[in-house]
Amino acid sequence: MGAPVFTQRWLGMQGIFGGFVLGRVVEAADSVDGFAPQAVTMHFVAGVRPGPVELTTETLHRGRSTTSLRITLAQQGRARVHALASLVPVGQEFSWRRREDPAPWGDPEQLPAYAPRHRPLAYSAQLDVRAAGPPSLADGTAAWVRISPQTDLGETLGPHAVASIYLDALPPGLFALAEPPHFVPSVDFTIHFAPDLGDVAGQWHHVTNRTVWSTTDFCVDESTLHDRSGNPVARLSQGRAIQWREPHPEPTPAEPTPGAAGDR
Repeated sequence: MGAPVFTQRWLGMQGIFGGFVLGRVVEAADSVDGFAPQAVTMHFVAGVRPGPVELTTETLHRGRSTTSLRITLAQQGRARVHALASLVPVGQEFSWRRREDPAPWGDPEQLPAYAPRHRPLAYSAQLDVRAAGPPSLADGTAAWVRISPQTDLGETLGPHAVASIYLDALPPGLFALAEPPHFVPSVDFTIHFAPDLGDVAGQWHHVTNRTVWSTTDFCVDESTLHDRSGNPVARLSQGRAIQWREPHPEPTPAEPTPGAAGDR
């Protein structure tokens, strides 16, 4: 199998959409026979651009009850993402879970398309997102999400990878402000998965996102994913940097230095 190639259809504000990068890293973590990802923590050290990437997986620990992996995503010979993954044996069953009543969420087939407060981005066309209520800074944003029926992923992504994409589908909670920031790029992700995800790519899922706290320069968002029956699927916490104003474009050099663009 050749190196993965990130296409322009997954572009975000600057570089590849963070949820898709997370999904590919999670997919790399889901590679140990008899184990499944329970948690993945990922840090951006530079932006990821369209084109081929190299994913390297290193086993740090392999035991009977847990496995730990280190994953690096590199592009043009430079590390762009570092991640640690915790895996547990497959076949785990719930002894208890916090279920939600899905009735107030409405029928996604009858709800309007979600309209974000930022310019159209390429990755948005790959997802079908339906607004489940008005956004607010206090209560966050809720929506139904699925892979758009017109989207050809071009590859088979497992349920953990697709859940990762869904969890980052909504914009930052700060976009509910009367004067939202220009750009709130992801700095780090920590995602936890339930034992049994079910059919993620083929079904509607309900996602909520809210900002937990913010400073002038950074904020933390939390997102939760449920299936149509209200069962928990996954939970994401992410740190973001905040750019309140659009930066002035820098002159484009005749021959850009490889890997220099897109640093976060």
